[in-house]
Amino acid sequence: MSHYLKYFAAVYFALLVLVGMIVYWLNLGAIIFIPALIAAAFLSARHFVHQELRLPTPEEKKTLVWGSTIIAMTLGFIFIFVMIWLHPYTEEILRRINYTGRGPNSFIVAALIALHAGLFHIAYQGYSRYSLDKLPKKHA
Repeated sequence: MSHYLKYFAAVYFALLVLVGMIVYWLNLGAIIFIPALIAAAFLSARHFVHQELRLPTPEEKKTLVWGSTIIAMTLGFIFIFVMIWLHPYTEEILRRINYTGRGPNSFIVAALIALHAGLFHIAYQGYSRYSLDKLPKKHA
């Protein structure tokens, strides 16, 4: 499973850098990172199906969903930290984050974990099934 998690990490990192440059230069919001997450999730699910020529087992799906969630959250937090650090109003941003307190911040993190896990569940359940159906069938 580590091969597929490394593949997801490489694809997601490349998309984060590409989208991050666009976000930084055009002064867009962080919500624009969601399409990069969706694309990386679906590409990694498709990669699994094309390599294994089958759907992931429930145990493999659990490993892929939660491993990808951990990788995506870690890369996302690092990238958001760097973007805040590069922002001209870094001190004001950090002051406002500190002002909101632990409760709302914990709720936001829990919602992000649920969003990521749900997306990866859809990718490895639904999209992998779709990718398997689209594979060319070899006639014996």
